[in-house]
Amino acid sequence: MSGETKILDAAASLFSARGVDAVSIREIAEAAGISKATVFHYFDSKDTLYQAVVRRSCEGIGAYVEQLVAREDSHSLAALADYHRRDFEEMQAHADVVRLVLRELTLGHDRQARALAEDVFGGQFIHLRRLLEKSQQAGTLRSDIDTGVAAVSMVSINLFLLLVWPVLRHLPDTPFVRMDTAAESMFSLLIHGLRESNHPKEQGK
Repeated sequence: MSGETKILDAAASLFSARGVDAVSIREIAEAAGISKATVFHYFDSKDTLYQAVVRRSCEGIGAYVEQLVAREDSHSLAALADYHRRDFEEMQAHADVVRLVLRELTLGHDRQARALAEDVFGGQFIHLRRLLEKSQQAGTLRSDIDTGVAAVSMVSINLFLLLVWPVLRHLPDTPFVRMDTAAESMFSLLIHGLRESNHPKEQGK
């Protein structure tokens, strides 16, 4: 395991448990079994290290949405459903980092939030909008919707479920039995509102 990977693993664990502000570079170095100087060899600040932790957790979905945009059926509802399903899987796989980011955002660190938007989430957001635009151009989705709003709505479903699932599954007469099927149902409802009214319903959607 490389020194950089050890640092990222240690930082992700400590940040998730206690928050970025409460963790020192010295503690990260000790947890990684390396020197403090080695941490600064790879990362010039704790903020840079935090961004790297988040960026690593987003690599899978970032690469996947790029592939979807290049796919022959990228204009289809199936491509959007594939994105949403993969995003759900990636969020579950990196749930601790997702919760960390949301917790840090509530603290109001605007500089930190801006850096994440520009350096981590921006590319994924652009590609997801492109995927939605292709569906609009093909007549699959309504032309009057803002693709930015639609993109945020898609991602928000998975974020919401990840955060409040412990409550949802205990609601009286709850329709939420499994998180993955709940995500699919909510996505289907969203797509029903986005679909062009004269576009035929795709199989399984």
